[in-house]
Amino acid sequence: MKIRDLFEADVTRDIPPVVYFHEQSPEKVAAEVSEYIITGGYPEGDTRARRVANGIHEEFVRLLRNIRTELDKKGGTALPASWISGFYGSGKSSFAKLLGLALNGLALPDGTALSRALIRRDDSPRAKELEDAWSALVTKLQPISVVFDIGAVAQDNEHIHVAVLRQVQAQLGYCRRNRLVASSEIEIEREGAWPAFEAAVQKAAGKPWAKAKEEAFVEDVFSHALHVLHPERYREPMSWVDSHVGGRHTVGSSVQEVVETLAFILDLRAPGKTLFVVVDEVSQYIHQDENRMLKLQSFVSDLGQRLKGRVWLLATGQQKLEDAADADNIGKLKGRFPPSLRVHLGVANIRDVVHKRLLKKAPAKDPILRELFGKHRPELKLCGYGCETISEEDFVEIYPMLPAHIDLLLRITSNLRTRSTRVQGDDHAIR
Repeated sequence: MKIRDLFEADVTRDIPPVVYFHEQSPEKVAAEVSEYIITGGYPEGDTRARRVANGIHEEFVRLLRNIRTELDKKGGTALPASWISGFYGSGKSSFAKLLGLALNGLALPDGTALSRALIRRDDSPRAKELEDAWSALVTKLQPISVVFDIGAVAQDNEHIHVAVLRQVQAQLGYCRRNRLVASSEIEIEREGAWPAFEAAVQKAAGKPWAKAKEEAFVEDVFSHALHVLHPERYREPMSWVDSHVGGRHTVGSSVQEVVETLAFILDLRAPGKTLFVVVDEVSQYIHQDENRMLKLQSFVSDLGQRLKGRVWLLATGQQKLEDAADADNIGKLKGRFPPSLRVHLGVANIRDVVHKRLLKKAPAKDPILRELFGKHRPELKLCGYGCETISEEDFVEIYPMLPAHIDLLLRITSNLRTRSTRVQGDDHAIR
């Protein structure tokens, strides 16, 4: 028998080195969740609980329960914001992305809800805790979500709250191609002129607005429709376009305006629903920019004061807020992200993810490995690297590696990144 035959999954399969937030198709997400590992979930007394006392299972359960607690508060929550941190490669982006898309009700190609597929990935003895926490959160709640990487979508050095509004507008059906057109759509709705506008688009372009807004020259169609709707104000079909050529988009750019606009469009296009905004790599985006940090502080405060938990912000960062210096931009966010809503995925999770994702054994091969351990236990404890206290469960779980090998590899790769300028630019290969 060959070593490769011991494993449950093909160890030669391709595993993407990173999670990309823009890849949100059901097919791509199905592949990601099928490989997702939920660590932890071991009861007290289990030898594995000593190694991973606070795994992904515990973090999921705690976050879901605490969000539910905040939503149940009389008068709503004051700070609807969660900080999700973790060591490079710990899985914080996967955690945030899959949670966000599950809250949006994403269905996989086979019809299975992502939330159900995600819960099934928890094969720990305490798996029912996660299922119960999820059910408790979504009961009497209609969640929707917007999930994006701020570094990938930010335009013109904009603040996070402006990018959030733009992504929410697109999610709710406003024009994706032109920011000013999207803002103007909202103004038309405020005026109560939406039915008349749609009729004007049909007359001007011979097609419905739902189709026209996805085309390359959407601003021309929009301008022509405004000419049809208000000929006294827009005397020529291109009057609206001409009046905005070369101008900077500043409509709705303040924190207060953004929050007020979010409230309006949610009331209009998503009544009764709770919005979760998941933003990846926030710490990197604000790290060297105090103004971005201050705007983010104000945004979280305004969401709590005005919307009382109807809109939530889930942000990811590599650094724990508790470990950041008070003078650091990240440290200054401590007051906006309550400790009960902070998630941290420690280094121990990386070890268990590797064990389960790569080294999980086929059930039929389990007895063979247990027999092998019983036969060679003395030699392992005497000569094996880090095997002084190795248990039978550890051996079966990680064979053909030894318990300390993953930690050793992590230290080697981490030191390569810190000491080699060439390797610092090669993060994916290190992964």
